[in-house]
Amino acid sequence: MASAQVECRDTDSLVEVQTNSYGLRGPELEIPKPQNTYRIIVLGDETIYAPETADENHFCTLLTEMLQEQLPKNSRTRIQVVNAGVPGQCPLTEFLFFKQRLMGLQPDLVIMHFDWSDVADDRQIRRTTRCDSEGLPQLCSHTSLLPARKVRPHQAWRENFRLLDWGMTYFCAEWKQQIAHQKAVSRDIDTNPYAWLREEHPESNLAFRQSARPIADLAQLCRTSQVPFVLMTSPKPWQVSTKCSRGEGVRLAAGVAQDACFSNHAPFDQLARFAERMNIPFADGSMVLAPGADAESNFLQFAPRWSHTGHQRMAELVAGCLVEKVGGPWNAPYLRDQEQPISRDFTQEYPIQRISEIKVAPEPRTRRPARELR
Repeated sequence: MASAQVECRDTDSLVEVQTNSYGLRGPELEIPKPQNTYRIIVLGDETIYAPETADENHFCTLLTEMLQEQLPKNSRTRIQVVNAGVPGQCPLTEFLFFKQRLMGLQPDLVIMHFDWSDVADDRQIRRTTRCDSEGLPQLCSHTSLLPARKVRPHQAWRENFRLLDWGMTYFCAEWKQQIAHQKAVSRDIDTNPYAWLREEHPESNLAFRQSARPIADLAQLCRTSQVPFVLMTSPKPWQVSTKCSRGEGVRLAAGVAQDACFSNHAPFDQLARFAERMNIPFADGSMVLAPGADAESNFLQFAPRWSHTGHQRMAELVAGCLVEKVGGPWNAPYLRDQEQPISRDFTQEYPIQRISEIKVAPEPRTRRPARELR
């Protein structure tokens, strides 16, 4: 239930950002879900949260409008796309967040955006995660809740002497900038969070495999709840061009060199194979945000996220994927739960019994038309 104004340096404007009681960007969500509402939850990190983009230009708003246009004119169904992007999230925490809180929103469809920073985020978060005997995540403690370390003497001195505090802050900032520059130009995966993107066989990367595993867990959870699940991804600016998101300090803050470009498409291919193996519909944003004459227009210059054009193109891609691959109110096969006809064979529910070595088959039940059952 917070509100703030976020500066967008690309448009030289302030963007109003509001969160609801779930901590998600957007208005308060009605519980229970209103009738004739098809609710879609979009999971992701800061790329989906997109604080520099106004609500009317956001991916979730554009996707809502595009899907609503696909519905028949006489349809009373209202499409609702919920922005469940939380900065710093990764599939591991998204799985836990959805399982513990967002399932109560009664979603009809779940979309997860896999960001290529999720691999580094997973490595940091996994150390505080507890799993059951089968390896399924159960909880993940936030780093601020971990036991506090003992206060060192110089921390007390900094609180009492402002000059000492200023000096240490200044020198620490210089030191961090030098370390960030070293990370940006390094090819070592332990110091550069995106160095592994150069690998031709990313499936052999343990960190990548671990970060993708919760995707399968979430897909299985959705299947158990009879909720369709879709996976999507998009390239980071430095996976597209050396000119994307070159605003002052943007790439350095992400640990990427100013002229770096990780143009290897093998990670996208591996993620697509993973989705196919798990029978998950997949939308690859590298196809629409790919290198080209206008590649830079898809990203902000002063933030490593989509521009208005990027939001538009990603919404078009996902909308096309849903219409083509996922049953919903936008295509003919879809029927709401209360309108689904009974088509299964009741006789299969009752196995043949044996009484004194004589087979006795149950009396078959006559099917009633779906129209009468309503």
